[in-house]
Amino acid sequence: MGSRSSNRCNFPGCQAPVWVDGNGTPSSYCTRKHRDAMVAGSAKPTFKACKHCHTKPVHVEAGQVYEFCSRTCGRAHRQGTTGASSAGVQSQQTNAEMCLHCGRGAKTWVNNAQSDFCSIKCRDEVQKTAPRILPIPSWHAEFRDVAALFQDKWKHPATPNKPLPGRVLIVYKVYSRKGHMKRFQAYKQSVGNPRRRWHGTTRCCRLGDSPTSTSFCSNSQCALCSILKDSFKLAKAGRAGPSSYQRFGQGIYTSATSSKSFDYIKNLGGSPHLAMILTEVVMGKACKITQEDNTLTKPPKGYDSVVGEPGLTVNFDEAVVYTDDAIRPKYLIIFEPQ
Repeated sequence: MGSRSSNRCNFPGCQAPVWVDGNGTPSSYCTRKHRDAMVAGSAKPTFKACKHCHTKPVHVEAGQVYEFCSRTCGRAHRQGTTGASSAGVQSQQTNAEMCLHCGRGAKTWVNNAQSDFCSIKCRDEVQKTAPRILPIPSWHAEFRDVAALFQDKWKHPATPNKPLPGRVLIVYKVYSRKGHMKRFQAYKQSVGNPRRRWHGTTRCCRLGDSPTSTSFCSNSQCALCSILKDSFKLAKAGRAGPSSYQRFGQGIYTSATSSKSFDYIKNLGGSPHLAMILTEVVMGKACKITQEDNTLTKPPKGYDSVVGEPGLTVNFDEAVVYTDDAIRPKYLIIFEPQ
């Protein structure tokens, strides 16, 4: 039998306690209905919004409804700090996707592509404070796209050691350091053929368990935080022991198959949820191989990367690059297996 918790449901505007299963593990939601609505992207902000930020629900306690979501917003409003503009409020009312940084103005369009931000100011503030992660609301198209890719690319059947993929609870956008992004973009422009690939790794903390849990930990063994802070480092590849066996030599490994990347997840921080990275990796001209060759330190001559395809010694695909500049973490997903 399950029970209830003092933690509150993540569904917008819901103040109900979250569900706790028979093992004492709390969910992020009060019911399956709210959980499924968030994953499906059908949850919309229907709550009374904070008078200052206009994005989060107002605080409710003992039946009393306050004007603000938090003391921070209340103080900021009284001090005259800028809240949402009338344009931002109007955008929310018309279901426009809002800025990932301030959450108040609608996302702008730059060179025929939708930006993550409402203004140059918000964009620059995020770049100045990178590396960092920002949660993507579940009703945004980007959230649904990443969640669908995770589900679609789970190819393994369910076994006692490998469950079904379950639900994507939260998707974060990763903003890397400016120096690495500059090198990555230059390599991408030069080599071409960027792809989205999954990467599972060791997590020694509870980063991302809630939209406010976005501070990287300082544990040197936490590969997840290390990658999100400083991107992938070829020098650190293969340090996770036997589970990180490198079939194609000293490289940085990802996979188009989310269930394969699941095999490399180590959840050591006590979180009830699991984390996986969706990367952007520049493959260029890929050399396809069906039999392992662990002596490789670079792609075969004339190629930019290696793709291990199912064959003699490979069951599911692997994508391998041999330079730090060829890859960056793009999204962090938090999910719960079934």
